[in-house]
Amino acid sequence: MQRMRSSLIIGCLLVLALPAVAAAELGFYGWGFRVGLGDDPDQFIFGIHQDLGELAPRVGFQPSLELGLGDDHTIVGVTLPIHYRFEVASGAKPYVGGGVQVAWIERDLPRRRSDSEIEIAPVLSGGIGWRAFRSSELFLELALGGGDAHSAKLFFGWMFRAR
Repeated sequence: MQRMRSSLIIGCLLVLALPAVAAAELGFYGWGFRVGLGDDPDQFIFGIHQDLGELAPRVGFQPSLELGLGDDHTIVGVTLPIHYRFEVASGAKPYVGGGVQVAWIERDLPRRRSDSEIEIAPVLSGGIGWRAFRSSELFLELALGGGDAHSAKLFFGWMFRAR
């Protein structure tokens, strides 16, 4: 029942977002790597992400694919976040946002058994980026999750700009 309710809420949000997506400037604007630590379960996480453009001015869409290892868990997650980027005078680029994570979670159990599930959960995130080289950026990000995948994740990442 809980999964059905979560799927219904996410479906309604996606339908409401369709007009914004139709007017968006989506495309491929860059890609990069991310590494970090997760809490609950305690894991080392690494992954890749893409910058797919803006849904509205200063509202970006940067999905990611992550693999978490450790604490008798293996987690593969796809996160679909929307970030609002603040306009500041310095070279720093702060942002906040949120989205949805779809995660496959496998737990190692005693006696060589395992248990796995697929979970859909909300994610809140915030971070700060800064220009590193001519066509790339570095960033630090904190993400808070609402499910069994991770309660918190801290990332360091590198984005290579395509345009």
